[in-house]
Amino acid sequence: MTLSDAVEIFVEAFSREKSRTYPYIPTQLEPWLWVMQDTPDRKKARKREVISISGDPVRTVERVAREGIGWHFVCEIHTPDIEFAQIREEYKRLGYRAISTEWLFVHPLADLPPRVQGIEVIKIESQEAMATIPQTASQKRQLMEGTTKFAIHDVSQDLGWVTHVPTQGGDWVSSLWVRPEYRGRGFGRALMTELLHHASEQGDVASVLLATADGARLYPKLGYQQMAVLQMFCPASRG
Repeated sequence: MTLSDAVEIFVEAFSREKSRTYPYIPTQLEPWLWVMQDTPDRKKARKREVISISGDPVRTVERVAREGIGWHFVCEIHTPDIEFAQIREEYKRLGYRAISTEWLFVHPLADLPPRVQGIEVIKIESQEAMATIPQTASQKRQLMEGTTKFAIHDVSQDLGWVTHVPTQGGDWVSSLWVRPEYRGRGFGRALMTELLHHASEQGDVASVLLATADGARLYPKLGYQQMAVLQMFCPASRG
């Protein structure tokens, strides 16, 4: 799987998830550049998101300016051989500030980790099944059509979640979460292992995800391979 393939999975899945409340449309402007944004009829549009794999901040910023995109984020996704600090400093010179960093991982689904014993993971593919999970958050998780959720719970509360989002090129892993007081007990591994086996059974060619620093330590243990780094930036001012 190429970096472009992995990023297309991310763009398709992310825009689909964000479209739950209002259409958020991805457009590929160049082989190395995508823009995700609300449709023009939305009165209070969300900030546009630019996804670039150019590895060249000047090229990306110049193309964004020509397109007249307006207020936006830029996610520069580059391979580890490109100097991290160099990308950051160049965007800073161009008038952007750094927001966050995540790591892009891919699992080829060829060598799956064994399922975790002693932790029951519930596969959720219907609204009826979703309703059986005792959620304690004020804003309840919803099952998006076409996706599969995996959950761990006890009699009174939900303890962990993760979502499998199928796309044309492979599967996207969304929103792995374990209740803080239950972390370090294997719940994240159990959820991810069930998701990987499900993805393989569905015939997916690869599993793709973005990881925080904490996740970046877990996923290699499950067979994920780091493909790239995502650095997010936004203009330092609206001027």
